[in-house]
Amino acid sequence: MLQKLLSSTTQKGINLKALYNCVRNEPELTKAEIAQSTGLKLSTCARLLEELIEQGLLYESGEAESSGGRKPKKYSIQPDVNYLVGIDISRTFSKVVLMGLDLKIIAEERFDMNDSSTPDVMIEQFTQVIHSMLDRNNIPDASLLGIGVSAIGPLDTKQGVIKNPLHFPAPKWEDVPIKEMLKKHFDTNIELDYGENTALDAERRLGAARDDKNVIYINKGAGIRLAIMLNREILRSTGGDKVGAFGQGHMVVDIHGKKCVCGNYGCMNTYSTIPALLTEAKSRLKRGHSSILSETVDDFSTLTFLQLVSALKQGDDFSEQVVKDVAYYSAAGLANMVIIFHPSIIILSGPMYREMKLYYQTVVEMTEARYKKLFPQLNVAFSQGELGENAAAIGAGSLVLDSLLSF
Repeated sequence: MLQKLLSSTTQKGINLKALYNCVRNEPELTKAEIAQSTGLKLSTCARLLEELIEQGLLYESGEAESSGGRKPKKYSIQPDVNYLVGIDISRTFSKVVLMGLDLKIIAEERFDMNDSSTPDVMIEQFTQVIHSMLDRNNIPDASLLGIGVSAIGPLDTKQGVIKNPLHFPAPKWEDVPIKEMLKKHFDTNIELDYGENTALDAERRLGAARDDKNVIYINKGAGIRLAIMLNREILRSTGGDKVGAFGQGHMVVDIHGKKCVCGNYGCMNTYSTIPALLTEAKSRLKRGHSSILSETVDDFSTLTFLQLVSALKQGDDFSEQVVKDVAYYSAAGLANMVIIFHPSIIILSGPMYREMKLYYQTVVEMTEARYKKLFPQLNVAFSQGELGENAAAIGAGSLVLDSLLSF
């Protein structure tokens, strides 16, 4: 029944989709709240609600408080009418999640990315896992409404192509027609977007940004991925895929600084990413700085992020100082973002924030110290998100409904 609703082009069908989308975006609204949000007359809204309930697409999910008289009903979408799959492809791991329409995870699978994780290998693994998930949960293929894919840019989201991402551990990730490759295995809707956008969308719907209008989301690891939400809308570049996603990694934090891969000097990428952190640590170790890493790493040029994290957890003074120094540049860039956008919350995700508590705490403290000099009354909340590494995949699945309900 949902496919029939989604394919309708009549005025009534458009109104039904608008109402359904309203309830999907804000579950447990009352009839009056839905009418106000959609702009439909209350009588029209009541009639369409009943129709969607009869079709099994919505249900009465509770009662709201009443100022007098009968308590108004609240409405939510039926989660098991169809199902969604979200795939997140990153440099260190990939994730597949199977969800109901309410974006609650039914099944999930994680894949570590290594030097053998080529596009062909990953598509084969994704395909096997999705079919297995559907079979184990007795879901027919026809009930799969679509597959959303989140990935590292640059992307061609319209054509469904991953173009030429940096720092992937395996070869052949240039000009990958991911949408076309999945279409060979699944006769369903396929959508592609930047992982930072889908992660923020998931946190907006289910996580740390549920009650916020203006949000900054940053994922920091081998690179820096930025998403911005203003007035509950996720911003997209006016240049589209020709420009790509927002590039906080190329915000200049030292005009006389190190040369970046982009050709400019002093970009955030050269100071506050995993490669930058390791470069700084290796340089100091080679100059003779004392550290417990001297006992565990034979060749400093082979130092890994996990080794540095381990030393940090053991209280290594050297590792703590390197992390604090690198955090300084993140805080400078983040304070710039706060001063410009005045977000109510900033979500800091990715391995640098997730694996290094000291790094996260230092960035938050230094960011607050900077922006409060100019805006002492501005209070910004900081979070590492509530959905963890599943955020991007959840948001990717939601992307399918976003596309189908757009009109």
